[in-house]
Amino acid sequence: WHGHFASRNLNILYQQQLLDIIRRNALGNFGDLLTEVSKSAAMINFLNNNQNKKDHPNENFAREVMELFTLGRGNYTEMDIKEAARAFTGWGASLSGEFVFRKFQHDAGNKTVLGKSGNLQGDDVLDIILNQKQTAVYITQKIYRFFVNEKPDEIIINWLAERFYQGHYNIAGLMKDIFQSEWFYQ
Repeated sequence: WHGHFASRNLNILYQQQLLDIIRRNALGNFGDLLTEVSKSAAMINFLNNNQNKKDHPNENFAREVMELFTLGRGNYTEMDIKEAARAFTGWGASLSGEFVFRKFQHDAGNKTVLGKSGNLQGDDVLDIILNQKQTAVYITQKIYRFFVNEKPDEIIINWLAERFYQGHYNIAGLMKDIFQSEWFYQ
């Protein structure tokens, strides 16, 4: 997961906090892992979300959440990025590494992300992304390529992704499906 949620930050406390999040959630629920990583000081600082303010949204964090962490390139629009960036305004981290929501820096207007509209906040965007089956497919493809084969078998990946999605993103269940399958040992 450290390679998936890659960040570069010179603050060793922030890096230790991120590694702790990964350790605690590695075989848990992907949604919990995604949320905790997204609210970590290491990720917030690495992807410039401390500078994401209502009058000047910074799209870096929103783009990486969709492109690298969840949906994969081509499964969202530029407008989704712009609107998601507005939803993540006000998300920041204190000097001690704690997540901080700065409500006066948050854009409280209506936004539309992946077809869902409302006065969306960052947690809402993460939930919308997790409700997309493409997220399960993208994560499953990455895990398949890492543990099984660089050459994807779309039938197996789709089967795994469906079970991962229906299992509410249970990472341990996905790994069990892979490691206990006959095709894995072939």
